[in-house]
Amino acid sequence: MPAICVHCDNQSAIERVQSSMYNGRSRHIHHRYNTIKNLLSNIIIYFNYVKSNKNIMDPLTKGLLKKLVYNSSRVMDLKPLKDEIV
Repeated sequence: MPAICVHCDNQSAIERVQSSMYNGRSRHIHHRYNTIKNLLSNIIIYFNYVKSNKNIMDPLTKGLLKKLVYNSSRVMDLKPLKDEIV
């Protein structure tokens, strides 16, 4: 089975996941951290950095300008309502 690529626009989050150091202060994420570490060590997932302006998920997570929503929908191969931006 091929590994699943997780695209992320947060470099510090990627470095924290790939780091072998765990300080124990964040007990609320201990279980999730161990799960992610197991998936990484078994090469089930891997992380890839993507710049925020190239992140096609932004329209689904926050409000954007009409032009950015239009461009993102075209990248996702969604059918636009109109060919032009009004």
